[in-house]
Amino acid sequence: MKRRSALILSAILLHSSWGPELKWLCNPVLSCHSCALSWFACPIGVLVHYSSYGLFPYVALGTILLVGVAVGRLLCGWVCPFGLVQDLLFKLPTRKFVFPDWTAHFKYIVLILTVFLFPFFYGEQTWLSFCRICPAAALQVSVPAMIKEGTTTVSMATLIRFTMLACVVLLAIFSSRSFCKILCPIGALLAPLNLISFWRVNQSRDVCLNCLKCDKVCTTHVRPSERLPRHIPANRHLDCIVCHDCQVACDSTIKPKPAQPA
Repeated sequence: MKRRSALILSAILLHSSWGPELKWLCNPVLSCHSCALSWFACPIGVLVHYSSYGLFPYVALGTILLVGVAVGRLLCGWVCPFGLVQDLLFKLPTRKFVFPDWTAHFKYIVLILTVFLFPFFYGEQTWLSFCRICPAAALQVSVPAMIKEGTTTVSMATLIRFTMLACVVLLAIFSSRSFCKILCPIGALLAPLNLISFWRVNQSRDVCLNCLKCDKVCTTHVRPSERLPRHIPANRHLDCIVCHDCQVACDSTIKPKPAQPA
């Protein structure tokens, strides 16, 4: 409940600009900086732009590294507006499934190709750029633009974005945080930093009961039970979004000790 409230509050605050903006600062969550209400720049948009000019994005990558070393993927679990959208979609009552672990490697391919290589070789406006297919841009920019202009005509670029958004929505309904695990380039940038971040998600008990509650509630299905009994922080995994749900589940198994007779 605390995490859901934090996600809702962050979505409101990140999209509350009435004119002023801080687009010189990258906020490492998936939120399009072309949105009229956004305060910050999207790191993926900045990286695509710099890649197209063959420049090294010192500030953007520096910001991502600083955040990643400090808290790992904590912002994915507690701040990212697109993460909130996925969490709400997953609440819809349908049959659920889990993608195989190997599919998590796709996000690194997406990062390398659509954020760095394709913009570098074909320019920022190439349809092979991530910004052209970004589901967050479809939701935050394309939809409001169509409503404001009162048009039903959809360009090819908008159609591609809507198709990507529809696919991501369907995946989110049936599989928890599937975009974060499989496709998100920001997640790909932050994932390796989970292994060295100062932030730690530890179990609440001294001895693991092997109840597997932490595995059942894990948003990205990274099996914290394999690390917690060895006293390895649960977030020492590439795909952990540091939601702390496993720690909360571990807390729930702790029962108060019976009162000792006087």
